[in-house]
Amino acid sequence: MISSQERSEGIRAEDEAAARRRNGDRRVTELMSWALLTAPATMSIREVRAHATARGVHHIPVLDGGVMVGIVCVCDLRDAKDAEPVGPYMHSPVTTINANASSNEALATLRRHDVGALPVLYHGFLIGIVTTGDLVRAHVLGEDERLVCSSCGGHHHVRPNDDGDGSRALCLACQKAAR
Repeated sequence: MISSQERSEGIRAEDEAAARRRNGDRRVTELMSWALLTAPATMSIREVRAHATARGVHHIPVLDGGVMVGIVCVCDLRDAKDAEPVGPYMHSPVTTINANASSNEALATLRRHDVGALPVLYHGFLIGIVTTGDLVRAHVLGEDERLVCSSCGGHHHVRPNDDGDGSRALCLACQKAAR
């Protein structure tokens, strides 16, 4: 016999799965952040950190003359000196997604390229950014499907351990500290 708790947990899981299916058809423009924080490649690490903290963002597209040339994650700046420019710390080329793409396409792209954010382009112009956090909030990606660092509880740059079961997944910072 199934207990009422087991029944309610099963119903909740079915509801969440149905919501993910429904929400997977939404366009990335419905989920993304429109108010972008960008930085020129020459901006100092100190300024980038301060702006990212003030805005509560983790991924910052890097521009040169209005053209996106890279992206930087605040985790990438952990060991950088404050006076250095952000340019050398950016990742390039950038994995992007088209504004007409579905949220399921965004999720597949994030997973395929092992990134946490996708700048969204419309006719080649940067108009926003969609992150794994956006997909979790939109119920496209279940919170239980998102890797969590077993040491610090963080969600950024988390990789499963070598045995592949994910039970001791660690973020890059905790992996580095463990060495």
